[in-house]
Amino acid sequence: MFRTEIGYEGYEYDDHYFLTDPKEFIYEFFPLQSDWQLLKNPITLQEFEELPFVRSLFFRYGLYFSDSNTKAVMFTDSTGAATVRIAMPNHMQSSLIFHYNLKFYDSDGDSFEGVSLKRFVMQSVVGNIVAFRVHAPCSGAFLLDIFANAVTPKEYLTGEPMKFKSVCKFKICCEDLQTVMVPLPDCASGEWGPTKATRLFGLVPITHQDALVFAGRELELQFRMSRQLTDFMATLHKNGVEEKRLSKFVSHIVSDDIVTFNISFPEEGQYGLDIYTREMASVHDSVGEKHLLTHCCKYLINSSKRN
Repeated sequence: MFRTEIGYEGYEYDDHYFLTDPKEFIYEFFPLQSDWQLLKNPITLQEFEELPFVRSLFFRYGLYFSDSNTKAVMFTDSTGAATVRIAMPNHMQSSLIFHYNLKFYDSDGDSFEGVSLKRFVMQSVVGNIVAFRVHAPCSGAFLLDIFANAVTPKEYLTGEPMKFKSVCKFKICCEDLQTVMVPLPDCASGEWGPTKATRLFGLVPITHQDALVFAGRELELQFRMSRQLTDFMATLHKNGVEEKRLSKFVSHIVSDDIVTFNISFPEEGQYGLDIYTREMASVHDSVGEKHLLTHCCKYLINSSKRN
């Protein structure tokens, strides 16, 4: 017995299935005779069906689930929230980039009331753990597809489109939603928090290490550059407010190797802050070559007088 999914993606050579570790093989294939699981502690058919749906690339990257309760079907709490956590081996932390897609389980619909379902997922990285926190906008079932790719900082900084491949999928079930969820601010796609800035740009946060920031009506963010960067830019986002209207509330200054972003919030509420930069041209670059302005990191900021 083996696990399949609907859809045709073509065929390509994959040596993962040659002399595969039984602990990995069991995620996709269930022998009718338990002895052929080749496991010290064979699992039942029900346990097999509850295992997360993973691709061979999941094991190629050395990924694993940090929470033993991670199942193929994840149920939300009363607020509509469910979190999937994936752990990375130390040697892959500097090169792995993740993305995701969220859609309704029984259709190809990927928006709710005109808003992309991606904005109801918060992806963040802390240490070797990448977390995907889903906040269902309504009751029902959703399909969370998680993608990954291993790239070098140099490849990322070219600004060229990158191809991501699926590493695992989950069915997210929200049976009873008691809280109305609002979408995250419409920022650039990808992970929240400064980890990406450090990993790919050598930009180290001084003041705020977490993706979620609680602030008053003003906020100062500081970073230290471990290598030369230039042309910083930051954009502020808030649901229901045009980006142009918020541009005057963000500024930055560079002093030696310290970059400081100053934000004043026109009103209380939730904001998203995108930060962009590029590397300084080096003597090894081709004549006339200029690095593209590239997304560096983003923060989710809750502004309130009480903070």
